[in-house]
Amino acid sequence: MYSQKGAKVSSIDVTTRLNYVDIPLSFHVNADGLFFEAGPQLGILVAAQDKAGSVSVDRKPLYNTLDFGYLAGLGYQRKTGPGIGLRYNGGFTNVQKSSTAGSVTVQNNIRNSAFQLYLTYSFGGR
Repeated sequence: MYSQKGAKVSSIDVTTRLNYVDIPLSFHVNADGLFFEAGPQLGILVAAQDKAGSVSVDRKPLYNTLDFGYLAGLGYQRKTGPGIGLRYNGGFTNVQKSSTAGSVTVQNNIRNSAFQLYLTYSFGGR
């Protein structure tokens, strides 16, 4: 699943966009179409950019390539036809790499979190 995460700092007009391929391992409990899901998720960073005005700068080397986290959600899916789901993703790992200046190492405590609203379609089957 492709996900775009990030933040906007309005005081300096900079937007950070982190693009991930997320691999969820969700466990589903179904009850007459209503479902609940939860489990771990691995995100692989494919791009990271800061944008200020019309200028974009590649920032991928500053960020960790893997983002290990969790997901929890609920939704409704008919046996055939359309469905809908709402999921929350949270990260366990820090987004940014640590940096060292002299003998001081700094690790910012910044983690990803996002809500995802998604649509599905089931073609039926066994």
